[in-house]
Amino acid sequence: MDPNLIVNRILRLARLDTSVFDEVRDDVNELIPALIVAGVSALLAGLGATLWFAVLWDSNYHPDGIWFNTFIFGGLFLAAMYLVWVLVDYVVLVQVYKASADLQSLLRTMGYAAAPLALSLLMFIPVLWPIFAIVPLALLLVMAIYATQSVTNADSTQVVIANLAGFTVMVLVLTIVAFSSDSSKIGAGLFAALFEPVK
Repeated sequence: MDPNLIVNRILRLARLDTSVFDEVRDDVNELIPALIVAGVSALLAGLGATLWFAVLWDSNYHPDGIWFNTFIFGGLFLAAMYLVWVLVDYVVLVQVYKASADLQSLLRTMGYAAAPLALSLLMFIPVLWPIFAIVPLALLLVMAIYATQSVTNADSTQVVIANLAGFTVMVLVLTIVAFSSDSSKIGAGLFAALFEPVK
């Protein structure tokens, strides 16, 4: 695992160079780096939500266990829900559309596609925080579509529908968690901030 290569690929994705997905699709050595990229990106999103509470929330009140619940548990839960998105994407493509797709190749490309989540780290910036909460999710969806397209023979409409299904499941579950959690916002991550008004 070459950290410089991983960083280089993330920087290329930041420049919207989607050829990265073609490179990692067939490289069996890229599974672990791809999962690391997705995991770190989700944890950075959790850290962004934590900083949002620390900087922009009412200075007299903070959710209980904010560092564990929002940063660690929230980031890990977001990563788990992203994995569910990938699995829904795969099932829709293979079972519904009868398209060919390799699950490990999809995990590799979708792992790198998760990189935009890291932008949520900047949610603590006053006034601009909604941009860094919502735009990364939009970029994530766009990157996921490109990542999926590189591993399947499905047409672009099918790829978009499969990803919208996975994205919807992820957002729905995280939103339910954000609304149903008590003040600790356990597991909601950045969704805890999205659905909690600034004081």
